[in-house]
Amino acid sequence: MNKLLACAAAALLLSACASTEKELADKGMKPLEAAKIRTLLSGNTAAGTTAAGNGYMVFHAADGTMRGKTGNSSDAGKWEVRPDGQFCNQWTTWRGAQQRCARLYEVDGEIRYFEDGNYGGRYKVENGNPYKL
Repeated sequence: MNKLLACAAAALLLSACASTEKELADKGMKPLEAAKIRTLLSGNTAAGTTAAGNGYMVFHAADGTMRGKTGNSSDAGKWEVRPDGQFCNQWTTWRGAQQRCARLYEVDGEIRYFEDGNYGGRYKVENGNPYKL
Protein backbone atom coordinates (compact mmCIF):
# COMPACT_ATOMS: atom_id res chain seq x y z
CA MET A 1 0.00 0.00 0.00
CA ASN A 2 2.82 2.44 0.84
CA LYS A 3 4.40 1.75 -2.56
CA LEU A 4 1.09 2.55 -4.27
CA LEU A 5 0.77 5.83 -2.34
CA ALA A 6 4.35 6.77 -3.18
CA CYS A 7 3.73 6.10 -6.90
CA ALA A 8 0.51 8.14 -6.83
CA ALA A 9 2.26 11.04 -5.09
CA ALA A 10 5.11 10.94 -7.63
CA ALA A 11 2.62 10.96 -10.53
CA LEU A 12 0.81 13.97 -9.07
CA LEU A 13 4.08 15.81 -8.53
CA LEU A 14 5.19 15.16 -12.11
CA SER A 15 1.84 16.21 -13.55
CA ALA A 16 1.96 19.45 -11.57
CA CYS A 17 5.21 20.31 -13.34
CA ALA A 18 3.98 19.28 -16.76
CA SER A 19 2.29 22.38 -18.13
CA THR A 20 1.14 22.16 -21.71
CA GLU A 21 2.75 24.37 -24.29
CA LYS A 22 -0.60 26.09 -24.77
CA GLU A 23 -0.84 26.87 -21.04
CA LEU A 24 2.59 28.50 -21.15
CA ALA A 25 1.61 30.52 -24.23
CA ASP A 26 -1.65 31.57 -22.53
CA LYS A 27 0.48 32.93 -19.66
CA GLY A 28 2.41 35.02 -22.19
CA MET A 29 5.52 32.84 -22.13
CA LYS A 30 7.51 32.38 -25.33
CA PRO A 31 9.94 29.64 -26.32
CA LEU A 32 13.61 30.43 -25.88
CA GLU A 33 15.35 32.01 -28.85
CA ALA A 34 18.09 30.19 -30.77
CA ALA A 35 21.00 32.30 -29.45
CA LYS A 36 19.88 31.84 -25.83
CA ILE A 37 19.62 28.06 -26.27
CA ARG A 38 23.09 27.81 -27.80
CA THR A 39 24.60 29.88 -24.98
CA LEU A 40 22.71 27.94 -22.32
CA LEU A 41 23.59 24.43 -23.51
CA SER A 42 26.95 24.70 -25.27
CA GLY A 43 29.59 23.13 -23.03
CA ASN A 44 27.03 22.37 -20.31
CA THR A 45 24.99 19.47 -18.97
CA ALA A 46 21.22 19.05 -18.82
CA ALA A 47 20.11 16.91 -15.86
CA GLY A 48 16.42 16.16 -15.62
CA THR A 49 13.44 13.89 -16.03
CA THR A 50 11.43 12.82 -19.07
CA ALA A 51 7.64 13.04 -19.13
CA ALA A 52 7.65 9.31 -18.31
CA GLY A 53 9.65 10.02 -15.13
CA ASN A 54 13.03 8.67 -16.30
CA GLY A 55 16.05 10.56 -15.02
CA TYR A 56 18.84 11.49 -17.43
CA MET A 57 21.98 13.60 -17.91
CA VAL A 58 23.23 14.95 -21.25
CA PHE A 59 26.45 16.85 -21.89
CA HIS A 60 26.22 19.19 -24.93
CA ALA A 61 29.70 19.79 -26.34
CA ALA A 62 30.36 23.07 -28.15
CA ASP A 63 31.13 21.15 -31.38
CA GLY A 64 27.52 19.87 -31.63
CA THR A 65 28.14 16.42 -30.20
CA MET A 66 26.45 15.13 -27.05
CA ARG A 67 26.83 12.28 -24.61
CA GLY A 68 24.10 11.05 -22.31
CA LYS A 69 23.30 8.61 -19.54
CA THR A 70 20.06 7.27 -18.10
CA GLY A 71 20.07 4.43 -15.60
CA ASN A 72 22.62 1.88 -16.86
CA SER A 73 22.36 3.03 -20.47
CA SER A 74 24.52 5.58 -22.28
CA ASP A 75 24.58 6.93 -25.82
CA ALA A 76 26.13 9.64 -27.98
CA GLY A 77 24.74 11.82 -30.72
CA LYS A 78 24.51 15.27 -32.26
CA TRP A 79 22.60 18.41 -31.33
CA GLU A 80 21.79 21.66 -33.08
CA VAL A 81 19.64 24.72 -32.67
CA ARG A 82 17.72 25.79 -35.73
CA PRO A 83 17.32 29.49 -36.61
CA ASP A 84 13.63 29.30 -35.60
CA GLY A 85 14.69 28.31 -32.05
CA GLN A 86 13.95 24.61 -32.25
CA PHE A 87 16.43 22.45 -30.35
CA CYS A 88 17.09 19.25 -32.31
CA ASN A 89 19.04 16.14 -31.43
CA GLN A 90 19.70 12.68 -32.77
CA TRP A 91 21.08 9.83 -30.72
CA THR A 92 23.06 6.91 -32.15
CA THR A 93 20.62 4.36 -30.68
CA TRP A 94 18.22 6.01 -28.21
CA ARG A 95 14.82 7.07 -29.45
CA GLY A 96 15.19 4.93 -32.54
CA ALA A 97 18.13 7.04 -33.78
CA GLN A 98 15.52 9.49 -35.11
CA GLN A 99 16.08 13.24 -35.10
CA ARG A 100 13.72 14.94 -32.63
CA CYS A 101 13.11 18.65 -32.25
CA ALA A 102 11.60 20.57 -29.35
CA ARG A 103 10.70 24.05 -28.23
CA LEU A 104 12.30 25.03 -24.92
CA TYR A 105 10.76 27.22 -22.23
CA GLU A 106 12.37 28.55 -19.07
CA VAL A 107 9.91 28.03 -16.21
CA ASP A 108 10.62 28.38 -12.49
CA GLY A 109 14.38 28.01 -12.89
CA GLU A 110 14.25 24.95 -15.13
CA ILE A 111 13.87 24.18 -18.83
CA ARG A 112 10.72 22.43 -20.03
CA TYR A 113 10.67 20.98 -23.51
CA PHE A 114 7.81 20.23 -25.87
CA GLU A 115 7.94 18.01 -28.95
CA ASP A 116 5.10 18.68 -31.42
CA GLY A 117 3.33 20.55 -28.61
CA ASN A 118 3.53 17.59 -26.21
CA TYR A 119 5.38 17.82 -22.90
CA GLY A 120 8.65 15.90 -23.22
CA GLY A 121 10.26 16.60 -19.85
CA ARG A 122 12.25 19.09 -17.83
CA TYR A 123 15.82 19.71 -16.79
CA LYS A 124 18.22 22.04 -15.08
CA VAL A 125 21.42 23.15 -16.74
CA GLU A 126 24.62 22.44 -14.85
CA ASN A 127 27.88 24.18 -15.76
CA GLY A 128 30.40 22.09 -17.64
CA ASN A 129 30.45 18.30 -17.51
CA PRO A 130 30.18 17.50 -13.78
CA TYR A 131 29.19 13.85 -14.41
CA LYS A 132 32.16 13.18 -16.75
CA LEU A 133 29.88 12.11 -19.59
